[in-house]
Amino acid sequence: MVERHSEVMHQRALIAMSFVFPVAAAAQSAVVVPNGYDQLEGTSASRTPFGWSSGRLQYLVDGDQLCPNLAVITNLQFRLDGGNFNLDAPVGKTFQATVVAYEVPIAPGTMSAQWANNLGVAIGTTIYSGPLTVPAASRQYPYPNPWSIDLVLPQPLIYQRSGGNLLLDLTVTGGAGDNWPADGFFFHGTEARGEVTKIWEDTSCTNGRGDTLSLAVPQVAGNGVLGGTLQVTHTATAAGGGAIDFVYHFLGLDHLQANSQPLPIALQSLGYPNCQQNVDPLLGQLLPVSAGQCVWALPADPTLVGLPLFTQAAGFDLGAGLAVPSRNSFQVRIGDVIAPAGPAQMVHQSNYVAQTSGALSPTGYFGLVVRFVGTFQ
Repeated sequence: MVERHSEVMHQRALIAMSFVFPVAAAAQSAVVVPNGYDQLEGTSASRTPFGWSSGRLQYLVDGDQLCPNLAVITNLQFRLDGGNFNLDAPVGKTFQATVVAYEVPIAPGTMSAQWANNLGVAIGTTIYSGPLTVPAASRQYPYPNPWSIDLVLPQPLIYQRSGGNLLLDLTVTGGAGDNWPADGFFFHGTEARGEVTKIWEDTSCTNGRGDTLSLAVPQVAGNGVLGGTLQVTHTATAAGGGAIDFVYHFLGLDHLQANSQPLPIALQSLGYPNCQQNVDPLLGQLLPVSAGQCVWALPADPTLVGLPLFTQAAGFDLGAGLAVPSRNSFQVRIGDVIAPAGPAQMVHQSNYVAQTSGALSPTGYFGLVVRFVGTFQ
């Protein structure tokens, strides 16, 4: 029965390829899951599977993220995390990797921590088996980092949306070290909130006197939600008997360029060692430092759900005529008033040695940011 099913799947793939390949040659493109994160840093990170000697993950993608009908996938790509782990120096390594693809009826939010439960009776197709090279890498500003892991499939994966959602079962063995965090996402599944990502931090950012300014975006229910407010807190520390009187918060829509000049802009020459401008300012608020936070009103327009906002600030000692930029900056995507279903979800296990289950977030959707290369119709 299994052999017959495999034969039917093979015939179906050949028929699909005969229609798609002429188009694929001229229209190959890429889809990033979660959608919208091709030029944005993910909200989280994961050391599984590339940061350990071995690992396993099941990565379930809502098929609507990929295509309405049919996808011919030739490459799977991953990138180094930006601001969610400590700034280590990931080294190159080579794994033995196996990737098996399934079309399954389950959806993100209904996964089990048990590997077998997620597969059910679905028949898998091995789309890759062999060495996987993870290159040495260093973080590059502005985030996100390049797609430095490129898993080229020996034969294209034919995915049909009507067959269910796409589940990739990836196992790696034979690696070494634990310092290759891949960019990932975490979307809260039970509370409406904006999606917060730290896109830069250097704790040594200061001015000539040694003042510092640090920001935070509270990751609590309601913050950053459509029609509500976005709260950004600040903590200023003055040195040498001075005082930071005011904080100027600014909000923008771009973290890649400002006035046609590429971001980030190093501020060393202006007297701010290890500081940089990461945001193109669009709006600003000058507040007394005692306020403790800046509150931005967010429109109620539903078309703005998912819009990325970028925030940074500068502190001022007006008496001394000194300023200090914030040592960090954030990206916040506006959230819906109701927590949405996740675009994808992952069960994962570091140091995998045939455990029957892995880790699964109990409160939200966690997974890797993945770039699917191919043709999508």
